[in-house]
Amino acid sequence: MTSKAWLLVLLLAVIGAGAFFAFPRWESSPPQITTPDDLTVGRAPVEIEISVEDTGAGLRSLEIRLTSAAGVETLVTRDFPGSVLRGGRTHRAVVPVHLDIATLRLPDGRATLTVTARDFSLRDGFSGNRAEETATVLVDTVAPKVSTLSGLTYIRRGGAGAVVYRVGPDATRHGVRVADAYFPGHPFTKNRSDLRVAIFAVPVDAPRNPPIRVVARDAAGNERSASFPARVLEREFETRTLSLSRAFLEQRVRPLALANGFGVADLSQAFRDVNEKLRKRNELRIRELLGDDPVRRRFHGAFEQMRGSKVTSGFAEQRHYLIDQREVSGAIHYGFDLASTAGARVTAANAGVVAFAGDLGIYGNCVIVDHGLGVRSLYGHLSETGVARGDDVEKGALLGRSGMTGLAGGDHLHFAILVGGAYVDPLEWWDAKWIESHIEARLTEPESPATDSTARLHTE
Repeated sequence: MTSKAWLLVLLLAVIGAGAFFAFPRWESSPPQITTPDDLTVGRAPVEIEISVEDTGAGLRSLEIRLTSAAGVETLVTRDFPGSVLRGGRTHRAVVPVHLDIATLRLPDGRATLTVTARDFSLRDGFSGNRAEETATVLVDTVAPKVSTLSGLTYIRRGGAGAVVYRVGPDATRHGVRVADAYFPGHPFTKNRSDLRVAIFAVPVDAPRNPPIRVVARDAAGNERSASFPARVLEREFETRTLSLSRAFLEQRVRPLALANGFGVADLSQAFRDVNEKLRKRNELRIRELLGDDPVRRRFHGAFEQMRGSKVTSGFAEQRHYLIDQREVSGAIHYGFDLASTAGARVTAANAGVVAFAGDLGIYGNCVIVDHGLGVRSLYGHLSETGVARGDDVEKGALLGRSGMTGLAGGDHLHFAILVGGAYVDPLEWWDAKWIESHIEARLTEPESPATDSTARLHTE
């Protein structure tokens, strides 16, 4: 074979090799862009993420623009590393986008977020495959309307109250805020779809003179609040010192510690772990069990104390625990210990739906009943339970029998009432006069909107 022929063969081989390696670079699949669903943004800045992916030639560039009545604003431009000859080195990227309506000076209304991406394909005159996706952005800086109808409300620390109010149709979340605690609102009645009601509490650990306001928020995060005349009555809670026996540590603390992964070589430390770590874990679990699922109002009238029982503790008493005359731990006891005969009948304090029935750590066998409007009752240390989650129960229905499961030193019922996520004094809910004046009176249907002269609009 002549030298010219060899040269031609070599040239063809080079061209063939180049074509072979360049072939994948001619791929026609554009980048894949993922944008959030259509957005609603308000005054508060919003962070979103745009993801873009190209498994072939690799990513080349990305541009994100926002088009509104005010014009076109380029939010992001990015070039990815790579070259026409070798392709891109980045195949996937997640790009944060900061939307600040004030900085962008966007007017209320609809805007369009446009995301454009190219890859390092050799197509389109070596410019690469192009992809484009859009998302609608609704700019809304007007907070929902809110007005209160309830008059002067006196509420004790550790106690509860109720308020009736109106919110605009654009409100997606509403309720009462007491300092940092939030209590969601609920529909008032079927006949008054324009009204809402919230049962709220002043938590035991709330600051003095906590601000109490009705708040409403829309999908864009805009929030407006309204005041109403609420007066907090301060009170002091008892302090109690309890000495723990060796028998209690062996019979009650050791099994709980072992069952929950705590060491038992030092029973003083085991008690600290159970009383502090397990208690905290159990309280978090209770809040999870309560959830946000609204239950229509089921309770009516005063709640019932366990029949034939005697209260043997104070609400929210600060307990100090001693072992061998030395303080080892402490806790706030957010309920009442009710003593009766061993294995006494434990019945539902009012009508509701069983939200939980099972083992709950320091509370042992436990039942939680949801009475609607954010009010729940808790029954702990039961020797046995006779209900299951989801059961409808009437006032006086048998839930189980008293016992000494969990962290109980003797047969009794631990009874507590929660409003939202806050423990409140059961004495109020056992009192028919208090229920009538503080709850039932507020749940009585007010005058029609046309003649309602008590509505007051206070906003921030």
